[in-house]
Amino acid sequence: GPTFLVCIDPADNMAGASGPEALAAFRARQKSRSRALGVVLVALAMLFFAITIVKIKGASDARHHESPAAGLSQQAR
Repeated sequence: GPTFLVCIDPADNMAGASGPEALAAFRARQKSRSRALGVVLVALAMLFFAITIVKIKGASDARHHESPAAGLSQQAR
């Protein structure tokens, strides 16, 4: 089956590099990835929020544009 390699030590991930420089580089990449993921998550949250507001506003507008007589005739049935 497939073999998966899991690196726990950041120095193992770099070809022959070890010590504080390798750790600093690993942490910099980790920080960069974390920020990028945070930006993506915030953007998705804003998108979902905007879609929800538009849907609610659309449903509200559709309700207000119906004539009151149509609503009464539907309720009377």
